[in-house]
Amino acid sequence: MSTQCLTTDQIELFREEGFTILSGIVEPVYRKSLIAELDEMIRERSPGDDRFVVSYHEMGMLTSYPPVVSIVEQLMGGTRFSMHHIHATRHEAGDKGIGWHQDYEQYPQTNRSHLMVHVFYYLSGLTGEIGDLLVVPKSQQVIVQRDLTMLGSIDLPGSVCIDDLEPGSAVIVHSGLWHARRPKPGGEGGGRYFVDVSYCQHGVLWPGYGRGDEINAKALEMGWDRDGRYAHLYDGSCFFDSRANREKVDNVNEGSLVYGLLNGDGLAEA
Repeated sequence: MSTQCLTTDQIELFREEGFTILSGIVEPVYRKSLIAELDEMIRERSPGDDRFVVSYHEMGMLTSYPPVVSIVEQLMGGTRFSMHHIHATRHEAGDKGIGWHQDYEQYPQTNRSHLMVHVFYYLSGLTGEIGDLLVVPKSQQVIVQRDLTMLGSIDLPGSVCIDDLEPGSAVIVHSGLWHARRPKPGGEGGGRYFVDVSYCQHGVLWPGYGRGDEINAKALEMGWDRDGRYAHLYDGSCFFDSRANREKVDNVNEGSLVYGLLNGDGLAEA
């Protein structure tokens, strides 16, 4: 399995536009195994089922899939990064989609100093049925809260519709990029298989999930680090449990955050 790389121009375009498309990057045999396993997961899943997606063999291995991890390494500029999460689902005909939002994990939302990316895997491609991927290029630098669903999934000024991707393609987006899934008719003949894996650059503390440590431990136990080559992907030291600390943040989040620097760090007063 070979690694992949972007050109310098492609990296610069990602930094400017906030996304890059990797056509057919998942090898065909592996893609079919992922689809079969996702079908298995959906058949077996029941209310209250708490089995980690990362505990499934094919999807777990996707978190350290070398052709994509090598590209994420480029986008991270060679700095250390870890997996934030993996989600997997099958979108069916009649899916309601999801309105505009961004997925950058930060509370409160104040800056984009460190990189977080989502890798959207379209195992069965995009065909213009069930749902389109919508993005607004450059919007990753516009600091907003995560939920923009009041905008629905209409076209926005400058937005781009991605609705034609070959099976096994992936779209890597800066997690702050505004995006939506617009519902479309059709697709009764089969579902649309979707997996997303997210990675965070080290250097700051990121809001994580309450069971992040368990997920990382399971990944290492299952061998997704590929004999230690990718052990750093499951290092949870850059995450904290945001649910346990949100009330504390809310209690001090008053007015301008700059106010706290006035007397502490020598910031000049007006």
